[in-house]
Amino acid sequence: MKESKFVKAVVAAVATIAFSMPAIASAQVGTEVKGKSEKVSFSDLNIEKNEGAQQLYRRLQHASKRVCGVESLKVAGSIAEVLQSRRCYREALDAAVAKMDNSALTELHEG
Repeated sequence: MKESKFVKAVVAAVATIAFSMPAIASAQVGTEVKGKSEKVSFSDLNIEKNEGAQQLYRRLQHASKRVCGVESLKVAGSIAEVLQSRRCYREALDAAVAKMDNSALTELHEG
């Protein structure tokens, strides 16, 4: 039951960041970014162990990348779009790790 609350918190954090991006992106870049969220499941992991925390961190990284869009200039088309995507990624990952409130995960993130 406790893990379910964590999943909901992570999804809420990623969704909040993702849905706030269209206004920011259109103000700075002049293009529209569609907000989306992604559920990250970790019921199969023991996040109290280093291996489990590492796996969850990789899942959060991948989900944040998918939610925030392109990263390469070749695909994005403009430096501003790349910078916006990377900012979104950092904010989404920061929020997800903070919501998890797990010392092993926080240590991995702060590296």
